Amino acid sequence: MTDLVLNALKLILLLLIYAFFARVLWAVWSEVRTPVRLATERNTTERPVRADTATPKRQRGDKNVKGVPTFVIVEPRDVRGHSFTLANVLAIGRHAEADISMPDDTFMSGKHASLEIRPDGVWIIDHNSTNGTFVNGQRVSADKSVRKGDRIQAGAVVLERTS
Repeated sequence: MTDLVLNALKLILLLLIYAFFARVLWAVWSEVRTPVRLATERNTTERPVRADTATPKRQRGDKNVKGVPTFVIVEPRDVRGHSFTLANVLAIGRHAEADISMPDDTFMSGKHASLEIRPDGVWIIDHNSTNGTFVNGQRVSADKSVRKGDRIQAGAVVLERTS
């Protein structure tokens, strides 16, 4: 009888361990994966003014035109999904004058970086920021071209070029 009870307890312990690992994997997966948004959902250009505000200011605009560079915030989580259409220059920094302004981001400089359209494509320019600007995990030391699918990190903000 005791062998039967011990085997049942072993089985219960094994099931609990598997349930624990499944829960850990689910939590990691939900943190790592990024939401996929359809192009029809991105019909407005949103501009977060402060990272701590729940509803950022929105700029009304036309639907995204094919060929116009668009960037979507991937991180931080509270402003994830906000999109920006690049018309000429897009400034990134802690100052309120920046197009993407994150005043509470201590890893971002006041005038951290900017994105600009040139005849040969879209370029990222780091403005000698203390913590640097990264494209696909590599630090930007000089002006760098940005292609569709590239991820740009400035401070805690991660942008992805979607078009």
